[in-house]
Amino acid sequence: MRSCVWFLVLSALVVPKDVNAQAPSLDSLLASFRGLSGLSARFREEKQVALLAAPLRSEGEIHFAPPGRLLRRVTGPTTSAALIADGRLTMSAGGRRQQFDLSRQPLVAGFVDSFRYVLAGDRAALERAYDINFTVQDGTWELRLRPKASPLREFLREMVMVGRGVVVSRLRMTEASGDVTTTDFFDVDVGREWSPSEVRRVFRVE
Repeated sequence: MRSCVWFLVLSALVVPKDVNAQAPSLDSLLASFRGLSGLSARFREEKQVALLAAPLRSEGEIHFAPPGRLLRRVTGPTTSAALIADGRLTMSAGGRRQQFDLSRQPLVAGFVDSFRYVLAGDRAALERAYDINFTVQDGTWELRLRPKASPLREFLREMVMVGRGVVVSRLRMTEASGDVTTTDFFDVDVGREWSPSEVRRVFRVE
């Protein structure tokens, strides 16, 4: 179950084009999400696990369609998919499909709520959930979020988004255990608009 929460944070990949390319403020960064029509991107991910000698690597794609439909599809080295829609998390891997009611999963729901706040540009709600540190240096900005309360704080130490200009280029998440997951993004489609037929075709887990 823990591994499924990573894809939730990927919804915050891209900043729409009205953000100041040189030195955005936190408010302008959050405000830029308010008109987000959707996005698609590819990712490469590496997870450093204390008990393993070599990191775990994967790659895949993510898609977001407002107001809250999120899909993470891993394409290699193994395949899996995770979808959030209509208050439910649906996962598929190894020929097995599972569905969870988010109201019964407080850890996952905490991630979902946090990124709903980002997409809504709701700084006040983010500040209730996280200690926030936002810095800009030489055109590169960093947004560091540290959970304030359980159950999220018992699992996550911090998440850090790094970007330059209009795109978040890297996301690093450090678990309370010390395990670290680093995700790099590319082939980002800013302002992706989804037709009803595309939503039915793309946002599905079999």
